[in-house]
Amino acid sequence: MLDGHTAAALAFMRSLGRAGHWIAVGSNVGIGAPAEVCRYCRAKFRYPVSTEDAAGFVDAVLDFARLHKIDLIIPTTDWTTPPLSQSRDRFEGVSRLAIGSDQAIQKSADKYATVMMAQECQVVTPKTILISSLADLDQLEGSTFPLVVKDRYSARWIGNRAVLGSVAYAYSEGDLKKKVSERLGSVGDVLVQEFVSGAGIGFSAFCEGDKIYAPFAWLRVREIDPRGSGSSARKSIPLAADILESSRSLIKRVGFQGICMLEYKREEKTGQAVLMEINGRPWGSIQLPIDSGIDYPRYVLQWYLEGKLPPAEVRYKKGILCRRLVSELTHLEHVMHGAPPGWPKPYPNLLVTLLKLSIPWYPGVRYDDVWLSDPGPAVAGLIDWFKIRM
Repeated sequence: MLDGHTAAALAFMRSLGRAGHWIAVGSNVGIGAPAEVCRYCRAKFRYPVSTEDAAGFVDAVLDFARLHKIDLIIPTTDWTTPPLSQSRDRFEGVSRLAIGSDQAIQKSADKYATVMMAQECQVVTPKTILISSLADLDQLEGSTFPLVVKDRYSARWIGNRAVLGSVAYAYSEGDLKKKVSERLGSVGDVLVQEFVSGAGIGFSAFCEGDKIYAPFAWLRVREIDPRGSGSSARKSIPLAADILESSRSLIKRVGFQGICMLEYKREEKTGQAVLMEINGRPWGSIQLPIDSGIDYPRYVLQWYLEGKLPPAEVRYKKGILCRRLVSELTHLEHVMHGAPPGWPKPYPNLLVTLLKLSIPWYPGVRYDDVWLSDPGPAVAGLIDWFKIRM
């Protein structure tokens, strides 16, 4: 497992460790990595930060794979997957890479291309404008604030390094010009997108050829940043027909192989599902489908190493709520700071949030990080959380 700091890496470690597999974890130098102290971790190593030294990162992973005769390498982020994809020929005869085709990775990495593909598939997306100069902002005349200013790529690779992407909100015309100018100066273009208000819905599946297996859906109960981010708590829900069909068409269009995840917003006024993002890699909330009865990590390993496909459908448990303690604390931190000026929708109430977060367990509750049978990662995560804020 790579990216030992992520929730996805920890979920994979625990799933595959309980199945009896030998697992090692690799992590960036200079970062806390809770997966390293997982009870199932059999070896660990540190590699150069991929976005600062992609070649050094690949060399370190390849050397470790040769030394320990690793069968399968699983990255979980947009910062480690592209360098491995670009160097996949070097791993021939050494280790399998649990990544999709280079074409699918490139398609899903480009957020503007994602919007264009979705529109071709007649999937609803937020109005999105690619801005290459301030003059392009004229296309947004009459738009309602706030607007979302986001980079076209999570990581834009330039030679051996990457410029990391960002997401920000603009609350006025002046604010928009300022934020757009900053990103144009750094990366040359940027996306400006209409703000979509509604419940966050996630969809995941295993893909092979034109078929999808073991589809799963969840609702975001709380987001780390209430304005929009990954979830700190989410629960399993029944599959909705419109999201299933939209996802099926997009997965086929992109050409995903292995596991993938798509994010939607269920628009408040219309109830329409609006596509927000697609990912062809493990995602941070992957512990929820595991706890609900869909063990994606095992499916990934069995497919890459044994050629075995998962079931077409799995009757998973509905109403399972999965929380991540450190993310819940960060959510509380954001709520304490209050809504930013100009925020257009109701913001979580501090007292209500405190009451919700103070109840540690009730039937159906699970945790990404807190396991009594494997306490190390939760303790390490809490220590890192407080260290960053001291």
